[in-house]
Parts: sequence; C-alpha cells; structure tokens
Amino acid sequence: MERIESAHSIWLFDTERCRFRRLPPEADPDAPALEADWEIYFSLDIDDTSGAFTVTLNEDGTRLLRAFRKPVANDVTQELRLDPPSDAES
Repeated sequence: MERIESAHSIWLFDTERCRFRRLPPEADPDAPALEADWEIYFSLDIDDTSGAFTVTLNEDGTRLLRAFRKPVANDVTQELRLDPPSDAES
C-alpha cells in the first residue's frame, strides 16, 4: 500500500491490485473500506521535482487525474481526457 498526501486529499494506492481510493484529509485512512470505495488505475507517475503525480485511469491513457503534494495556485484535482491516438495513416 502506498500513501500520498496531496494538497487536499489522502490517496491510498493498492499497488498489488492496481486500485486506489481518495479520502478527505481529516478521514481515517485505516478505517475499513468497501470494495466500491476503490477505483482501478493503470499507472501512477510521480514527479519528485514538482511534487505532482498523475494517475492513469484507463488502458488507453486518455483519462488522467493530476494532483500536487504541495499547495500551488489552482491546484484543484481534476480529470483530464485526452483524444485517443488516431489509427488512420496520413
């Protein structure tokens, strides 16, 4: 289990099962969780320099969550959706 504290949340990553859950900072991360409290993820990229981390939510890499460990301006965690790569040849 990997724990990351962002500016507004506690993130728990179950690296064996490739799933995560996000909690408010005042929550008890040791409290029992329902299976529905967890969400599948495909990769976790941590940038030690900036304190940012990105969670890839789907296999295509088109749904991402990006958060920061330290408070920064406009640091609200948001989901990013990217267009899938085009299979058409030029």
